[in-house]
Amino acid sequence: MNPIHLSLITVFIFISLALFLLLGLNPFEVEQNPLKKRRLILTGTKLKITERIAIHFGTLLRQTRCTRKKFLILLLAASAAGFTAGILLFDSTGLAAVMAACVLPAPYFYLTVKSSAAAREEIEGLENTMSVITNTYAGCDDIIKAMETFVEEKNRYIPANLRIPTPFDEFVTELRLVNPNVEHGLYRLSEKIKNRYFNEWVKMLILCHHDRRLKFALFPIIKAMNDAKSMQVESDGMMVRVWRDYLMTAGLMFSIIPMMRFANAEWFYLLTKTAVGKLLIILMMVIALATAFYVMKATKPSNR
Repeated sequence: MNPIHLSLITVFIFISLALFLLLGLNPFEVEQNPLKKRRLILTGTKLKITERIAIHFGTLLRQTRCTRKKFLILLLAASAAGFTAGILLFDSTGLAAVMAACVLPAPYFYLTVKSSAAAREEIEGLENTMSVITNTYAGCDDIIKAMETFVEEKNRYIPANLRIPTPFDEFVTELRLVNPNVEHGLYRLSEKIKNRYFNEWVKMLILCHHDRRLKFALFPIIKAMNDAKSMQVESDGMMVRVWRDYLMTAGLMFSIIPMMRFANAEWFYLLTKTAVGKLLIILMMVIALATAFYVMKATKPSNR
């Protein structure tokens, strides 16, 4: 084994270790308390993973006002653009297919960034909604009645054909017609609105469902949410700057490959035609995709 192959293998090992550390993966970690998780699923309180994913994408499409058909078209367009760019960059069908797969989540990133504006508008009214429901619940000691009262008051002066269903409307409808389990309905409500303070508020409602004496602990959560709203503007500005820097870095990283075609044809051949070179390019694309998810997580608004 010559020194070049040995150095490439060493680079591959270090990049693989960096990926495991970046994504927080541990192949030797054993899942803890599997019986407890199974019991929670069977009792109908905790949500299944598929249910969480469906609610997440439904909320994302609702916030961005994007239909499923349009989202599918965006996925196909991103995949076609990635395949075309792969052919132009690498002159290889296999690498182009891998690049198409790595570019496929691009519409999801775009909708996630776009949803921040809609989420900010929702949060403006969310605090008032939580305050109204909390005051009603403090007077009647009934979560379902408090939710129903809020929904009825909200829709009283709006014509039926102009009403826009909200997660609170869906909560009342699901309890009436689908599943009367209050805890399960509150977990679904928590998944539909991505806000840290709202999640704490819903968890406290679940505790209040078992012990009504805890209802006065709901008010400090609403006050803390009001104090954190001022941080949202700074968070949005930071998100735009981080995404801009990430896209510039990724563009510079991949622009080296077409420049190499004209600067050194032999290196370009080794990089795009040999197995080790193709493996390095695939690792570059996988790392770019992994860092995109990391950037999305790092730029998440502070109150989500």
